[in-house]
Amino acid sequence: MAKRRIDAILQAVKAALKKDDKYVPLSTYLSEINRDPEKNVFGSEETLYYLVNSIINSHSDKAPIEMMKDAEDIYRTVLPLGKATEDFRLANAVFLKIFEKDGIYHSGMFTKELYLCFSDKQIYIDTMCTIADIPAAEKNIYYINTFSCELRQYHNNEKSFASSLISGAIKICSAHDKETECEKLLSYARMACGIYDISEERIARSEMLLKNSKENLENAKHTLDLTEDRLDSFKNFVEQNEKTIKDLTLSETEKLTREAKNAEFKLREAFDAFLNEEHDNIVFEKDKLVREVIESADSKIRELKMIAAGIKDSTSAELFRINTEANKAIDRASSMLNNGELKNIISEVNKSSDLVNRIIRVDEFSKNFNSEKAEAEAAAAPIQVTAGVRPTIVQINAQRCTEPADMTPNFFFDESYPFQERFAKLMEKKQDDIDENNTLYHEHFDDIITAVIEDSNPYMIGPSGCGKTFLVGQIAKLLGLEYLDIGYINEEYDLLGFQTADGGYNYPAFYRAYKYGGIVFCDEFDNGNIRAAVKLNSFMSNSKNASYCFPNGERVMRHPNFRIIAAGNTAGDGADRNYSTREKIEESLMQRFTAIYVDYDNRLEENILHDYPQWFEFAEVFRDATTEWSKENQTSAPGIFTTRDATSIKKYLDHKSYDVEAIVRYEFVETKDSEYLAFLQREMAKFYDSGERKSVGIFRVFNKIVFDIRNGETRR
Repeated sequence: MAKRRIDAILQAVKAALKKDDKYVPLSTYLSEINRDPEKNVFGSEETLYYLVNSIINSHSDKAPIEMMKDAEDIYRTVLPLGKATEDFRLANAVFLKIFEKDGIYHSGMFTKELYLCFSDKQIYIDTMCTIADIPAAEKNIYYINTFSCELRQYHNNEKSFASSLISGAIKICSAHDKETECEKLLSYARMACGIYDISEERIARSEMLLKNSKENLENAKHTLDLTEDRLDSFKNFVEQNEKTIKDLTLSETEKLTREAKNAEFKLREAFDAFLNEEHDNIVFEKDKLVREVIESADSKIRELKMIAAGIKDSTSAELFRINTEANKAIDRASSMLNNGELKNIISEVNKSSDLVNRIIRVDEFSKNFNSEKAEAEAAAAPIQVTAGVRPTIVQINAQRCTEPADMTPNFFFDESYPFQERFAKLMEKKQDDIDENNTLYHEHFDDIITAVIEDSNPYMIGPSGCGKTFLVGQIAKLLGLEYLDIGYINEEYDLLGFQTADGGYNYPAFYRAYKYGGIVFCDEFDNGNIRAAVKLNSFMSNSKNASYCFPNGERVMRHPNFRIIAAGNTAGDGADRNYSTREKIEESLMQRFTAIYVDYDNRLEENILHDYPQWFEFAEVFRDATTEWSKENQTSAPGIFTTRDATSIKKYLDHKSYDVEAIVRYEFVETKDSEYLAFLQREMAKFYDSGERKSVGIFRVFNKIVFDIRNGETRR
């Protein structure tokens, strides 16, 4: 058995030698023990086996042979008589515990002095394991060891000693001055044992403090006596003046009471007179107003009766004519049924939505006209075979919305593929569009389409005309989804639809997107009816089994390709100086959205005005001036230059429809007050005064218009 252990040890060391030459001395050491087992100071091959394994698996920077020498010293400390040591088994177990992987030795925490401070070695093991877990304990083992040796003499109970040692080790490791902290902790231990440092100097200082305290006490007594004397004097003064003040107060109170009663009497008389006068005036005005209202009402009633009689006669004649024409049309349609002409007429009707709407309105009007007479004629008339009636627009919409939905997710929304793969293909598609069509994308396009893919409901916050609506259209096109712009939400039926008068159901665009998939764009979200918009909460759950029961009783499963994008001019916190009609969006609804700020993109405007660089430069300077105004006034500037303005300017210049003065006036000056224009003029002048600029001619026109306005010229 022993031979097998030695062989196993040698095999382990040889395996380690293949990785590192530092195990050569250890191999030599073990070979000597193999030749002469008496040289094994550890008593048994079992102990040697576990010790060598511990050294091989150690992460210490020490050489293995040095750790073996340390082990011999520690073994002699723990088992000074070898196998003859009292409680050999326990002592040997403690030794192995010290050398186990990540144990006390390998943590750098073993010292002979600290070990000998404990009689109960189990308490020693537990204490050292706890100290080893303290940050920086290994670096401060010297101070901990010194502290423990001094501390031991003040504790008879080892558990108490262990507790104090752990507490002291924590404080020493965290202290800046280790030696001072050790001395302070030891002084606390001495005082706990009743040992105090009493010297002649401290006694003298205490006597001096006692003497000073007595003097202060005498001074305090003297001050108290003086205070009592002054208090007595003050009481006498108060008593003397109290009666005088009371008499004076009573006299003044009686005087004020008499004056108040007189004033109240006069006020009541004046008030009664005023009421009587006003009552007479009101009665007169009321009678006059009643007479005027009655006369006006009589006149209006007479006029309305005459108008109503005329309308009645005209309507009756028109209805009779329409009914006659309708009957003729039915007869004519019946005669044409077999010769194919009716089919041609229906084909033409399909091409004209205006004619369809007119036919529907006539049909509805005819249904309500003279219903009793129509029912009697229908009962008496023979049954005729007529051509199929064209369904109403609501019926056509119903047919489109009752088809079964294909729930296959769009590739870019299919989470069975890694996000990076889907996003990379989308960016390839975007780059192809740029290369083939020279398409421009907003600088925030990638952020917003990422939120759409992740179903995070992006809410674009930005000023009017910065390209939010166009950006959403690009997203829908790139993803290959239907784009439904529902505008701002005014009522709940904008989302839910409603039951029609004939028992049908008006399917909204929102219903179709929720059922069949598509991008729903809620533009000017902060300008709608927020109480109705809160209904969106019910549709923004992105769980796999999400559904909603619409007013027609149908429970519709949320299509995996359904997405919501909203846009507004504010962050949902209500109206501001530039957007005074905006509503505050409820917090529960805002938490469903991912807010993304979308500002103007100069690249888009530069591309739009590519052929007119002087106008782009002027627009940039103008916008910088409005930005400075915003900083000074801590609010958004009114009438800023937008991407929409750039498009308009390009159109004017391409068509030569407006000259420079007209463009400057209509796009940069109108709707702005004179003080605001003066500020912009001063800010822009800084740019043009610093050197020759290509747009200086446009600025001169702007300068002249602003100057004339500030000097009282009427705006044209």
